[in-house]
Amino acid sequence: MSMLAIAAPALKLLFERVGKPEVYKLPDLLRSGGSGAVIICNHSGWADSLWISYAVHPRRLRHMSKRELFHSPLRSWFLDQGGSIPIDRVDPSPGTIKAAVDLLRRGELLLIFPAGTRQENAVFKRGAATIALHAKVPIVPALYEGPKQIRAVDLLIRPRIKVTFGAVIPTSGLPLGKATATALTQSLQTSIDNLRFDQGIQNPCVIALP
Repeated sequence: MSMLAIAAPALKLLFERVGKPEVYKLPDLLRSGGSGAVIICNHSGWADSLWISYAVHPRRLRHMSKRELFHSPLRSWFLDQGGSIPIDRVDPSPGTIKAAVDLLRRGELLLIFPAGTRQENAVFKRGAATIALHAKVPIVPALYEGPKQIRAVDLLIRPRIKVTFGAVIPTSGLPLGKATATALTQSLQTSIDNLRFDQGIQNPCVIALP
């Protein structure tokens, strides 16, 4: 068991003190007892992966992180404990892709930022779609809205944090190949754009403590 899994209950309470988190439309697939799935999300800073982890708690979230972050042994240990999987964003190795597919087939959740950058409106890459197709697991779009990082001052100001999930996109039965991955990636980008401009979201399933 990872250190993060042991500390998860305490971390959840801490998160509710450094922000006002709201989670909308969490699908049953991501709740306890759900199956493996790829979650895709916009990428604004290092805090977004932490808040997506909060949103799917108590399930553990694994995520892909650029290999450059693992150069320091201490940082590498913390990233590994936090569920990170190193990946070369320019030339992903077959071994890394296989490791991601294997954990999804074991029923785990994997977060991928398909844009591969923190820039808004960046074009999505095919990696998330390719991995989901090979693992034959659904893809769940998510939109994170909130600060790019967590700061000590947030204990006082408690900024609003909003995580909104979109409709589950099945991949089982779809043919493997570049054409399918490309078409699926375009659909994923449209799903994120639709979440970004959706103004009628109601009924959050998780609300911050007062």
